[in-house]
Amino acid sequence: MPLSHLPVFPLGVVLYPGTALPLHLFEPRYRQMLADVRAGDSRFGIVTGISGVSERDLPRGRMGCVAEVTDVEMMPDGRANIVVQGRERFALEEFVESDALYHVASVVEVPDISTTNAVALAVASDDVVQHFRQVVKAVHAINGESGPMPTLPDDPRQLAWTIASMVDFDLDARYKLLAERDPAARLSTVDAVLRKAIPELELQAALRKQS
Repeated sequence: MPLSHLPVFPLGVVLYPGTALPLHLFEPRYRQMLADVRAGDSRFGIVTGISGVSERDLPRGRMGCVAEVTDVEMMPDGRANIVVQGRERFALEEFVESDALYHVASVVEVPDISTTNAVALAVASDDVVQHFRQVVKAVHAINGESGPMPTLPDDPRQLAWTIASMVDFDLDARYKLLAERDPAARLSTVDAVLRKAIPELELQAALRKQS
């Protein structure tokens, strides 16, 4: 069954469930979308665009995420800076006819599918957290910064998305992580990125300490 008919904003970004994303709205169609969703449930869909593919030609099954507007800063000329929080992940079904200036689409929610038991998932989660802390510690040292570690979720199903929202991935890798339905596979992907980054970052941190 369709999750709903959602206003849809195709963008060259990936929004993950459980994470925040700042956006600047300046096009008239998306100014109108903001006004409309604020008058309703404050939700619209962000679907990741494809380079060279027009917005209305995005294929069925293209993944996106429900965005809930949590903060709005309106400007005198009608533009807006907003913050959205990622909610359910969805797949695009089809664009539907609408009188709205913006796109409206039928979407379906995409749940996780996991064959990994809870204990193994927790162990993998602990490894990812440890490697993330190593990365953050090294980055703090390189930049001469101090401060608390970013807050991470206890839910292993959410962890990879939260960390991915804070580290450097290219757009394709970000999208694949959104589309991955196995939490263990998501953790493995993020862990590989962290492990690869750690030696170089720790070397830079050590050199910074010696200088």
